[in-house]
Amino acid sequence: MVDDRRRAASNITSPSLGGSTPSATQSAPTPSPTRTVPQPPPLLLPNVRSLSASDLQIEVVGNTRRLWFAASLANVGRGPLLLLPRGRGGCGSGQHEAVQVVHRDANRDGKFQRSRDRAESQRLTGCMLRHPGHKHWHFDAMAAYSLRRADSSRVLVARNKVSFCLRDNLKVPGQRVVVPRRHFGRCSRNSQQGISPGWVDLYKADLSGQWLRMPGNVGSDVLCLDLKADPLGRLVETNETDNATSVAFRVDGTRVRRVNSAACR
Repeated sequence: MVDDRRRAASNITSPSLGGSTPSATQSAPTPSPTRTVPQPPPLLLPNVRSLSASDLQIEVVGNTRRLWFAASLANVGRGPLLLLPRGRGGCGSGQHEAVQVVHRDANRDGKFQRSRDRAESQRLTGCMLRHPGHKHWHFDAMAAYSLRRADSSRVLVARNKVSFCLRDNLKVPGQRVVVPRRHFGRCSRNSQQGISPGWVDLYKADLSGQWLRMPGNVGSDVLCLDLKADPLGRLVETNETDNATSVAFRVDGTRVRRVNSAACR
């Protein structure tokens, strides 16, 4: 009798051990389905690039020669370069902060559509100032200009912070325009500034500040005029490595002659 009770007790599994062991024929629990988190639409970022300087000319002022030239900033990205004015913040007296606005591609077609692609985020990107020569508002440090000899990387003369009023002037040469019409054009204290996809902001050679002092000891050497967009890297864009361009030239008195630009690469 005692043996029978012991055998019966051995067939009872203690509750503290988690219940009975499943038989080999019992199926395993069905795992919960994996939830897919939808990814937000991609950003439509600008890509700002300096185009080659043009309309090079020499002006003599006293004993100094000045090299005047036209400079162009192109937006070859899929999104607009858009800057909005803000309060003074950390900028100097008489200046105010600028924030860059980027958009998301709502229908994921890779093209910017102003009525559909919403503004996604804002990022403090620098300061705006009233240019005394142009009499309107510029974004500071939008470009840099410098001169060097073709066989050297040493800079002879430079302007490291050139301000621009950013606007749509011309279509990018050889590129299909993403935005068919001009959008940016005002340069007042409270207006937005920018360059639409497929457009160029052109600064002609006769505008205030579009010159560099010619060094006096260059003779007939081949010189490189280097232009660089966003030299301080403040803007968010798709490619930070294609912002610069160079033009090779010689100067004979007041005559400028373009030469093979490969000498300045």
